[in-house]
Amino acid sequence: MFLSIEILAYYLSLQADETSEILNIPAQYHPGLIGQSGKYVIRLEEKYGVKITFSRGLSENAEGRSREHLKPDEVLVKGGKRGVAGAKSELLEAVEFEKESNNVVQFTVPARAIPRILGRGGATIRQIKDDSDATIDLDKAEDGSGATITCRGSKKAIAAAKAAIQSIVDQVGEEATEVLTIENKFHKTLIGGGGQGLRNLIIRCGGPADPKAQAGLVRLCAPPFPSIPSVLIMSV
Repeated sequence: MFLSIEILAYYLSLQADETSEILNIPAQYHPGLIGQSGKYVIRLEEKYGVKITFSRGLSENAEGRSREHLKPDEVLVKGGKRGVAGAKSELLEAVEFEKESNNVVQFTVPARAIPRILGRGGATIRQIKDDSDATIDLDKAEDGSGATITCRGSKKAIAAAKAAIQSIVDQVGEEATEVLTIENKFHKTLIGGGGQGLRNLIIRCGGPADPKAQAGLVRLCAPPFPSIPSVLIMSV
């Protein structure tokens, strides 16, 4: 069977249009470009009619897309010239997005600042996460000396989260702790209804008015026996 001249010309034109290009993309960004179960790279292949191959190190994530002999930081794009150009453009845009959104910064904080960073029931650190859009992990040191804070996200989000945490650390660093012995008969007056007395005391002493920021500044430690006066611990 002989191919007609038109069909032969069509196949020759396809071969003439066929091209390939190797993109230098750091391997750390490959998983994000491939997507879960290859979802993102498959979409690009179907959209532009190309074949996209990643290095062998990602064979388990790329579902066998690593038959070519590529270096760890290389991505091969094969197909028509227009399709390759389109896929290349989207891949490079995706890399820039990954660079911007997947930053990681670590820093340490002293042990005395940890309760204030976390807040009551984790309220303070949750608020920082919501306000900054950063992912924040706090890992306490085994020796109790402090904690390592890990912030992930865009550079803007990380900067906002770190600034908020550092502000708390600086505030704690400027505080002094005073321990007072208070007779039990004065407790109700000191605490006030719903703890309002202690809150007002903090404000009058120049402390913060925000209830979340006030948490832990004044603590009333009950004694083991009623006859023993309580201890009031103030950090201001």
